[in-house]
Amino acid sequence: MIEWAMSELLNSDKAMKSVKRELDKMLGLDSLVKDHHLRNLKYLDAVIKETCRLHLALVTRTANQTCTVGEFTVPQGTEVVVNGWAIHRDHQFWDEPSDFRPERFLDGGDGRPPASSGFRYIPFGSGRRSCAGVHSAERLMKYVLASFLHCFEWKLADGEGGVVDFADEFALLIKKKRPLIAVPTPRLLARPELLA
Repeated sequence: MIEWAMSELLNSDKAMKSVKRELDKMLGLDSLVKDHHLRNLKYLDAVIKETCRLHLALVTRTANQTCTVGEFTVPQGTEVVVNGWAIHRDHQFWDEPSDFRPERFLDGGDGRPPASSGFRYIPFGSGRRSCAGVHSAERLMKYVLASFLHCFEWKLADGEGGVVDFADEFALLIKKKRPLIAVPTPRLLARPELLA
């Protein structure tokens, strides 16, 4: 997910500038990201939610008893794959669903907070069977991304043609077909010892 988020940010000057502005306002250019900063990084949180919406992990369930869904009988023990990709790109739920728009998860956006979104936002499953590690995963992603983005300026490596490759392939996670290759340069020049 961190690779997808970096890809989306490198592809969107507007989103990258918004994240940097938020980080600079919260931290300045003379300190590193600390755990207590994370709760106040609302735009970065929206970036992570939007990334999870567009590039979610596979959601599966196993029928613990034979049941009927619509016109279909699902035998006990059958593994059912939930098509979260289609749900997260459904025009009924999302304006411009294929576009990377973190603002949809901010106040006044067309996304509701995930806790109240029902089944329209399910990157970690939903209900009592949702991923138990969702809060840890989101916190870790936020910390790593905030640190990467606050400490470094990023650009695509030479030979990447200035364009992020968004080709993907199906696995447990929808993963990038070609890894992102980006080059960091130090950003916190006022205190280079912070990066040592």
